[in-house]
Amino acid sequence: MARWAEALRALVGEPLVTVEGPRRWRPRTDPLVGASLRSVETHGKHLLLHLSTGDTIHAHAMQYGSWQIGPPGMPLRKEPRFVRLRLGTAAHDAVYYHGPVMEVLSPDELRAHEALASLGPDLMHDDFDPREARRRIAADGARPIGDALLDQRLVAGIGNIFKSEGLFLAGIDPRRPAGDVPARELTRLWKRLVPVMCESALHDGPTATLPPDRRDGRQRHWVYRRRGHACFECDTPIAMERQGEFRRATWYCPSCQR
Repeated sequence: MARWAEALRALVGEPLVTVEGPRRWRPRTDPLVGASLRSVETHGKHLLLHLSTGDTIHAHAMQYGSWQIGPPGMPLRKEPRFVRLRLGTAAHDAVYYHGPVMEVLSPDELRAHEALASLGPDLMHDDFDPREARRRIAADGARPIGDALLDQRLVAGIGNIFKSEGLFLAGIDPRRPAGDVPARELTRLWKRLVPVMCESALHDGPTATLPPDRRDGRQRHWVYRRRGHACFECDTPIAMERQGEFRRATWYCPSCQR
């Protein structure tokens, strides 16, 4: 999300000459022609495009949405029927594919938005509050920390790749109850994870967490999707466990993350 947000900032200050959205949103999107993008904000996996009209376009790509940003008239990399939103200026086109969430919010609607208001501290924000994040995580008690980290109401910004990779880098067993992970270990997790997430946001292409000098062929991660392969640190086979209500996969090293 941070990578898309950075690319979309190229449109800031440029008047919109084209705004195409789903049919049911056209009464709200058509009047945006002539407005300009004032700023681009992320909170967790939510993307907020603030406009000069005072309105905000809210998008959430979930696990299958994506953006394409380029010059006007660029060839679309997906079929037009998959386009959920298209923003065009004299210098740029921004196309949002597939994403299930796309809505235009007034200032009052933005302030009252339940999902946005319930989000926890954003790990990628300068004002990230580790004490509040710890309080929310600890309140989840027996829930495994590997599952808790994906709950955006506790701490925002961590997806499935960075959950597994961060816990490995911090040496935390993903099966431990969230309430049992002390503040010092969570601090170690944030310190290990934030630089990796920031580095990933700077580069196009697939997410990579291994240092460049340790990547071998298609290996880009310490543990993610490496079940049965030897740990790069201790040679123990990487394990995988499904956690939480949605049975999300977590990869980990049983030796390094005791």
